[in-house]
Amino acid sequence: DTPATGTVLQEVTVTASKRGEESAQDLPEAIQAISGAQLQSKGAVEFSDFAASVPSLSYNDLGPGDKKYVIRGINSTGAATVGVYYDEAVITASNSNDGGGRNADIRLFDLDRIEVLKGPQGTLYGASSMSGTIRYITRKPVFDKLEGYVQGEYSDTSQGGTNYSVNGAINLPIIDGRMALRVTGWNVDNSGFIDSVRIPAGPIDNSNTEVARGGRVTLRWQPTDNLNLIATSTTQTVHAGGSSRYTPSGVMSFGDTAAGYPPIPGGDLVNTDLTVSPWDEKIGVFGLTGEYTMAHGTLTATSNYFDRKIDYAFDSSPILFFFGVPIPALTLQPQERRVISSEVRYASKLDGPINFVAGGYLQDEKNDFKVQVVKSNVFGVVNGPFSPLDADDALQNPDGNTFFGRFDNNKVKQYAFFGEVNYNITDKLTAVGGVRYFHSRQDSQQDTLHPFGGFGPNIPIGIQETAGSDKKTTFKLNLSYKFNPQALVYATASQGFRAGGRNSADLPFASDIPPGFGPDSLWNFEIGEKSEFLDGRLRLNAALYQIRWTDIQVQGVDNTGAFVFITNAGKARVDGFEVEANAVLAPGLQFDVGAAYTNAKLTEDQPIIPNNPNLGKNGDRLPKVPKLQFNAALDYSVAVGNSANLGLRADVGYRGATDTQFNTASPFNVPLDSYAVVNLRAKLDWNDWTVSLFAKNAFDERAEVDAISSDQDPLARLTLRPRTIGVSLNRKF
Repeated sequence: DTPATGTVLQEVTVTASKRGEESAQDLPEAIQAISGAQLQSKGAVEFSDFAASVPSLSYNDLGPGDKKYVIRGINSTGAATVGVYYDEAVITASNSNDGGGRNADIRLFDLDRIEVLKGPQGTLYGASSMSGTIRYITRKPVFDKLEGYVQGEYSDTSQGGTNYSVNGAINLPIIDGRMALRVTGWNVDNSGFIDSVRIPAGPIDNSNTEVARGGRVTLRWQPTDNLNLIATSTTQTVHAGGSSRYTPSGVMSFGDTAAGYPPIPGGDLVNTDLTVSPWDEKIGVFGLTGEYTMAHGTLTATSNYFDRKIDYAFDSSPILFFFGVPIPALTLQPQERRVISSEVRYASKLDGPINFVAGGYLQDEKNDFKVQVVKSNVFGVVNGPFSPLDADDALQNPDGNTFFGRFDNNKVKQYAFFGEVNYNITDKLTAVGGVRYFHSRQDSQQDTLHPFGGFGPNIPIGIQETAGSDKKTTFKLNLSYKFNPQALVYATASQGFRAGGRNSADLPFASDIPPGFGPDSLWNFEIGEKSEFLDGRLRLNAALYQIRWTDIQVQGVDNTGAFVFITNAGKARVDGFEVEANAVLAPGLQFDVGAAYTNAKLTEDQPIIPNNPNLGKNGDRLPKVPKLQFNAALDYSVAVGNSANLGLRADVGYRGATDTQFNTASPFNVPLDSYAVVNLRAKLDWNDWTVSLFAKNAFDERAEVDAISSDQDPLARLTLRPRTIGVSLNRKF
C-alpha cells in the first residue's frame, strides 16, 4: 500500500529496529508500514479500516474497544499475543482472565504511520509481542512552519442512520528552530445499526450507537543540537449505546414463556437481549521521551503512563434463566488498567562492522476488575449507580437487587534487559543476534462479596491473595544477504513469550478453578525476501515461516458451567506464507496486492480440562484463524486542469472461513463464513481543498467477524458496519 509519487513507489521509513529511521525495505524482517497519507487515502479512522490490508493480521471483534489482535494465527484465550505501542507507550491489552485481551482503539487521526511487525519481537519488545507488534506513530511538531488542517465528514449507514465526524490539527512554532507544539482533536458520532427488539419497555432502533471524542497535544523542544525532548498527552472517551451482536435468522432466543418472556426468533441485525449493553471508556496516554545524540550513538530515555477505564454492562438474563431465575438482569463490569512503562536504551552508530542496541525496561501495572449481576428495570438498565466502590473495594447492594458480586484486583511488576548486535560479515552479508531477559511478578486480591444465586445482603467470604512469577530469556538470530541496494534475502529464528496470570480462584462454589496459569512460548523459523524492480516501479516482499507453540493458554469452565478460567494445555504448529506486491502500472496508476496462507493446527491432544466440551485434538485447526487472507487495491490519479487532481480508489479485503472452537463438533462451535468487503472512494484535490465521496462496504456484505454460543445463551453473531455512503471535506492551511 504505497501510493505512487510520479512514476515510482513511495518509500516509508520506520524506527522498528530502535536504531533510528530506516527504510522498511532495508530491514531484513517482515514489516509493513502504512503512512499517514495512505491512511487518508483509505479513509481509515480505526483499526478495522486498515487491518484487512495487512497480510497475516486479523482480529476477534466483540464490539467497540473489545478487539483482540492476531498475527500469523497465534490466537488463544488469555493475555494478548500482539504487543501494541502508541509511540513509546505500552498500550497492550492486559493478561487478566477477567476482561483480558481488550485493546484500546484510539482513532487514527494525524498519525505519521503505523508499523506492523510480523513474527516474534521477543528481544526488542518483549512479553506479549510473541507473534508480532503494532506501533502507532503520531505526527510530531515541526519547528519552521505554521500549518494544519480541518476535516468534516457526513455519511449514512444502510439499516442504520447518519454519521458525522470532525477532526483537525494545527502545528505551532514557539521558538524558531527550537520548540513547537502540535494539537490534534477529533469527534466521531456513528449511528447504530442493531435493533434491540426485546426491551420490556419497548424496542430501541439502532441501539449500538458510538461516540468517540479525543485529542492529543505534543510539545517538542530541542534545547541543543544534540538533545531532543518530546512530551505527549492523548485522551479519548468512547460511549457505545448498546451491544453490536445480533441473533441471526433461524435462531430462537432464550426465554421462559411462563414468566412472561417467551423466546422470539432472531433476524437480520436484530438483538434479542432483554437489556441494553452500554460501554463507556476513558483512555489517557502520557509520555515523555528524550534523545541525546553523541558522536557514536544515540541515548534514548522514555517514561509513559497508560490509563484505561471501562464501565461495561451486558445482558446476563440468559444465565439467570438457565439457573431458574427468569428475570431480566445486567452484569456490570467496571474496570481500570494503569501501566507505567519506562525504558533506557543506547543505539550505537560506529564506523566498523559492528553496531548494537542495548537497554533496560521497567513496567508497573495495576488492573482493577469488578463484576456485579443485578436486576434491570423495564428500560433494560439498572435503577441507580450499582457499582460505587468504598475504601475496601466493596460493591454496594442497594434494594437487595444483587444476584452476584465480586472484585479481582491484580498487580504486575516486570523488568527486562535486552540487546541486539549487528555484524556486517561482508559488505553484503549481515548477522544479527538478540537476547532479552524478562522477569514478571503477578499479585492478586480477590473477594466474592455476594455469593452466586440469591438477592440478599452482601456476604463477603474474605479476601484471598495469590501470587506468581515468571522469568524467561528469549533469543533471536537473523542472517541476511543483500544482492544489491534493491534486493535482499534473510533467514530468522526468533522466540516469543507471553507471561502467565491469575484466575478468579476465590469463588466458593467453583472448587476446580486453579489459582493461576503459566506462561507460553513459541519459536518462529522464517525465510524471506525483499526486492524492487523496474527502477522502483515494482516491489515484491515475501516470507515463509513455521511457528512451534508450546503450553498454550486455553480456556476451561468451572464445575457450575457458569464461570471460565485459563490454564495451559497443548502444543500447536503454524505453517504460513505471506506475500505483498506493489506496482506502478502507469503514471498515476498503482496496484497493490497481498495474500497470506496460515495453516494453524494442534500437534497434540489437549489434556482433559474439566467441563470443557471444546477440547482440541491433534490436527484440529486453531479457532478464529482463517487459512486464507487476500487484499487488493487500485489507485488512479490524474490531473484536471492546471490546479486540480482527481483520484479514484477501489480496494477489497477477503477473509477465509474459520470456526470458533478447536472441536468443530462441539455444540458451541460456530462456523464463520468467508467474506469479502469492497470499499470505493473518489476525491478531488484543488489548491488546499480536498472533497471525497466514498462507499465503505459498498456491496453491503454481512461479514461474520465473530460469534458467541453457550449453554445459557443461543447463537449471536457480530458483523462489520453495513454499507456506508458519505462525503468528506478537508482544508489544509
